[in-house]
Amino acid sequence: MDAVRFQQEVVARQQPAVLRGLVKDWAAVQASQQGPEALCGYLMQFDRGGACDAVMMPPEARGRLFYTPDMQGFNFVRSKRTVSQVVEQVARYSQFEIAPSVAMQSALLEECLPGFAAANPQPVLDAAVKPRLWLGNEVVTPAHFDESHNLACVVSGRRRFTLFPPDQAANLYIGPLDFAPTPTPISLVDFRTPDFERFPRFLEAMCRAIVVELEPGDALYLPSFWWHHVESIGVLNVMVNYWWNAPAAPGLDKASVLALAVLGNNK
Repeated sequence: MDAVRFQQEVVARQQPAVLRGLVKDWAAVQASQQGPEALCGYLMQFDRGGACDAVMMPPEARGRLFYTPDMQGFNFVRSKRTVSQVVEQVARYSQFEIAPSVAMQSALLEECLPGFAAANPQPVLDAAVKPRLWLGNEVVTPAHFDESHNLACVVSGRRRFTLFPPDQAANLYIGPLDFAPTPTPISLVDFRTPDFERFPRFLEAMCRAIVVELEPGDALYLPSFWWHHVESIGVLNVMVNYWWNAPAAPGLDKASVLALAVLGNNK
């Protein structure tokens, strides 16, 4: 698929789309097929010591980025780490029966792995769109939305996305609008063990859900304002994503999506 087809056949529909094998020819994906050690060696050749934000969670969090029990803080800490340091932590934690979680999230590749993007070019977006790195062990990001369009490309491990149209905000039980562990508000529902007595309308949301699982080399296009819950599955999970600004579907903006969330919380 080239840039013209991507715009005409995928983006223009304003619907999520799985693009199997879009980046299967990336050198990084090829390295991942040889195993975690080969991929680590490949990544480290680009590491020049640039440190980016990483999150760390204790084992009891089960990898789920969330709030503390009193909802006054978050269940993770942030620290600056290089890619090599995060890879070392992932390797060490892989020996634990119940492991802590660590992940570098949304790190600009030009800062943490300069040269990686040139060696692994994406074929469908303008070169000015800056790629970001997501690297860690098994982490769960609660359902949230992005204000930009998103192309997520899996390099290693698997990524399970549970997607919801923007109008399902009222059924997802959204937490505080101005205090969240992600840039936008999150669903309070634990998708792995949902409490349907506390969150009964979540059943309605699941009737509209789209669940997709990406393998190395696969990509997902996600329009702006679609809710997405993301699970990384595997010993070493690596994903590269691209956000870019473009018109959303008619009638969609941040205010309207959050208004639906508020209405749902008041039911």
